[in-house]
Amino acid sequence: MNRISLAAMAILLLFSGNIAGKDRQLRFIYCSDVHYGLVRDFRGAETGADSVSRAMLSTFTMLESATLPDDGGTGAGEVFGKPDFVICTGDIANRMEDGVQSATESWRQFCRDWSVYFTIGGQSDNAASASGRPGTTGAGDAEEVATECNDKPHLYLVPGNHDISNAIGYPKPLEPETDDASAAGIYHTMTGNGADAGRDDCDDFDYSTDKTHYSFVMDGIRFVFMGMWPDSAMREWYGQETAGDEDIPTLIFTHDPPEADAKHFTNPNGRHDINGIDKFQNLLTDTCLVRTTDRKPKGNWRVLEDFIRDNDEIKAYFHGDMNYNEFYTWHGPDGTVSLPVFRVDSPMKGFESSSDETLLSFIVVTVDTGSGMLTARECLWNTGCRPGIVWGESKTISL
Repeated sequence: MNRISLAAMAILLLFSGNIAGKDRQLRFIYCSDVHYGLVRDFRGAETGADSVSRAMLSTFTMLESATLPDDGGTGAGEVFGKPDFVICTGDIANRMEDGVQSATESWRQFCRDWSVYFTIGGQSDNAASASGRPGTTGAGDAEEVATECNDKPHLYLVPGNHDISNAIGYPKPLEPETDDASAAGIYHTMTGNGADAGRDDCDDFDYSTDKTHYSFVMDGIRFVFMGMWPDSAMREWYGQETAGDEDIPTLIFTHDPPEADAKHFTNPNGRHDINGIDKFQNLLTDTCLVRTTDRKPKGNWRVLEDFIRDNDEIKAYFHGDMNYNEFYTWHGPDGTVSLPVFRVDSPMKGFESSSDETLLSFIVVTVDTGSGMLTARECLWNTGCRPGIVWGESKTISL
């Protein structure tokens, strides 16, 4: 081969390498627990969840020109740009207690607000799912807008305990007694099951069978959405979903932390029902292995520990529910796993940010699929009680 050919090949390899490197940067935003129906003190006034969410969403758009901190993580010092997608892990509607509006109204407001920025459900062009492919329709009042704006990032959802309790009942009275709009809306929109994913009236929704679970693979990373928690139904589905390709690095997104609260499991007592005496909420298919809700269900957590240990392709776990930012490692009751876990704040019920709005945050994630490194960064979005971005804690892990 002559010198000219060698030079041409070198230029071609350099050019293609630059393109490949650029294509291997995957970026998404993670949030949870938006609790439509609640109000809070925000920027000097009592403000509803819809307005607070819109304020947070406006900060999402600021990331398109925001520079990531020079912290040594993936994408450090680069402009974040437009995210590949956004994830919100439940509690879309607040539980319908104490005069809180219906789940129907909360789901309608959520779809109206969020579909301005995102396509709710659907699948991006460079993602593929083995089964359980997310639906491609929009939802609620914003269905037409979402359908027309195919260039918007996709929004992926799972239900939270408030969404499910609204649908199936709760140990305390709700008004109305049940309203499955957000639980059914999430299920139909994300799984593509049902002729009209965006309808308010989903009379055919049955939580015993209609479980929100789906996955897709993007740039060699599997994103798995496991409803409320990786209970027996979710674990069985996961085994079927990943059969034959267990070597793909996997990120799990669910509502509850690994150490799910006892009250979320199925009632082990009497008729195993939802009642005001036992106070179990029957949100998970696994029966609780302790008999009162004030005890720690370590036996149930141990089952999850075994599942994580047996599926070492699972590299990280993302969850809401506890409503504050925390990056930690879960070892399980017996200490046999070291699972990186990312807990995210809530814009309405933050453990700390509900009383100090300057601590409001969500999580920004960048993945370098070439090096197999993931960096999660806390993004504080209201430090001056006005739109802005301040970087907080960060953590980098290997996939």
